[in-house]
Amino acid sequence: MENGVVMFEDEVFFQQSGSTHRTYAFKGKGVIVKSEPVKRSIKAFGAVSDEADPSFFFKFAPVFNQDSFQKFLSQIINRFKGRKVFMILDNVRYHHARKIREWLEGKSSVLELHFLPAYSPNLNPIEKVWKKVKKESVHNKHFSSESSLKQAVFKRFNRIQGNPASIRELIKPNLLETEQ
Repeated sequence: MENGVVMFEDEVFFQQSGSTHRTYAFKGKGVIVKSEPVKRSIKAFGAVSDEADPSFFFKFAPVFNQDSFQKFLSQIINRFKGRKVFMILDNVRYHHARKIREWLEGKSSVLELHFLPAYSPNLNPIEKVWKKVKKESVHNKHFSSESSLKQAVFKRFNRIQGNPASIRELIKPNLLETEQ
């Protein structure tokens, strides 16, 4: 479709307990990242477009299921009114749910879902965006609350939305590799 847009979708979660990442330290001097023994996390849906200036969209969700996924898809459709969205995504179970299939029946002119082969996250460019966000927002950091974690991630997501060039180089090499 001449006026269509290709988007890559995925889900991500960020743990409040943080994550450690390799870093530089003088020999004998390690880096200590304070962390509480908690299993709380925040979850988000995300999608990135394959355009000269890629667009990045996200939606925080309390859970990943067919209802929250449908809300995210509705947000994408509304954002691209007048353009057909070709959404490329993984095979998580709720992507194939009957409720989603039924909801999509009248929307073939505005949205098409295309599924990646099983176990192939390397084909989804948004995985590199998640890696960048985690590295710049949560690695080697301590969050005293879920809200402080969400604030840090939200801030990074907004920076990406406001500066598409920041992810262009991340996603383009991946897309070029898959075309060959």
